[in-house]
Amino acid sequence: MLRRSIFGTLNAGRLLRLPTRYNAKTAGVLGQIRTYAHKLEADESVSESEWKGQLYSWKSICLCTIPLIAFGLGTWQIQRLKWKMALLDDVNDRMHRRPVALPLRVTAEEINRNEYRRVIVYGVYDHANEMLVGPRSYESEPGFVVVTPLVREDGSRVLVNRGWIKRELQDPKLRPESQITEPVTVIAFVRCSPGKNSFMPESDPESNHWFNLDLELMAKHTGSQEVLLEVIQPESAAAAILDARNGIPLGAPSLVDIKNNHLQYTLTWYAMSAITGTMLYISLRKPRSAIAQIKRLRSKAGRDL
Repeated sequence: MLRRSIFGTLNAGRLLRLPTRYNAKTAGVLGQIRTYAHKLEADESVSESEWKGQLYSWKSICLCTIPLIAFGLGTWQIQRLKWKMALLDDVNDRMHRRPVALPLRVTAEEINRNEYRRVIVYGVYDHANEMLVGPRSYESEPGFVVVTPLVREDGSRVLVNRGWIKRELQDPKLRPESQITEPVTVIAFVRCSPGKNSFMPESDPESNHWFNLDLELMAKHTGSQEVLLEVIQPESAAAAILDARNGIPLGAPSLVDIKNNHLQYTLTWYAMSAITGTMLYISLRKPRSAIAQIKRLRSKAGRDL
């Protein structure tokens, strides 16, 4: 009877039920229970004050921004995914169109609108102004990218990225088959300027050291239009390997693989938002009071506890 009364009396420091009959010893025990209950109530007040202080601290507010920012980045990646899918569809459509003759004069707007469009251009390579950009690796092998001006029938020039060569073949004398002097018909992709790589040193046109494919600087150095074409390698892999062995630059593949990792980024950011949000809830949730725990145990075990 006494054990049942102890667990039935605690509720915010007050006695809910007292045994109908009790002696002096029982009264002493109940006095101790009252004292313990008041102590629990005081401890809970202090604990709640500490929890509120932690909840409304600058640290907690800053931590709350982490799952929100991660969720926002995941939503932004969804928009990027839609944009990339549309871009891939557009590029794929351009690449499979029939090649067209490149106009003698091309504007920057037309280049941007027709990037990866296959074009046909006729002219003579100006090997005296050949430029090697690099170093650049291909399948873990070091080498250079060969950019040569192409002189057209009206005397205008465009820059042609002929492709990649091995480092050992950077001297033109070692690859005579690539030094074509007759007029050629080139089928190539129209490409926009790739931009400068901030991690690369500045190119030195005077010494013909090119670390970046800087279209503006190259065009100025060679007297060419700011038009960049990228030669397409033969569809036969065997023919492409044979050209590379003979010192003929290895051009771009006929189908360009543009990376699209936005779906992985989206899942990563949303997962991070869920994980950090769960961790934040666990760390900031209000701790259960001792009295609430006793009531929970009592309701769970039944009145016969």
